[in-house]
Amino acid sequence: MTVAEKSLVDHLIMELQRDNKPFQHHLRKSYPQLTAYDLRLCIYLKANLSTKEIARVLSITPDSVKKAKHRLRKKLNLSSGQTFFAILI
Repeated sequence: MTVAEKSLVDHLIMELQRDNKPFQHHLRKSYPQLTAYDLRLCIYLKANLSTKEIARVLSITPDSVKKAKHRLRKKLNLSSGQTFFAILI
């Protein structure tokens, strides 16, 4: 990732986090066990970013994102048939 791309991604992340303050507050209230990392992942999922896009933004592997999503699914008590989108909207 070039410096310009990194700067753009950082700006977009800041905008996503700023625009989703009420959403973050609701998640913290409903699921107090969520960590800051979990909340950030929820924001990316709500923004409909793919696993690969999230991995690129967080500078981690797609497998790490899949594991994080699996842990988040457990914390949110989602069944295998439910999607993140259903609970995050």
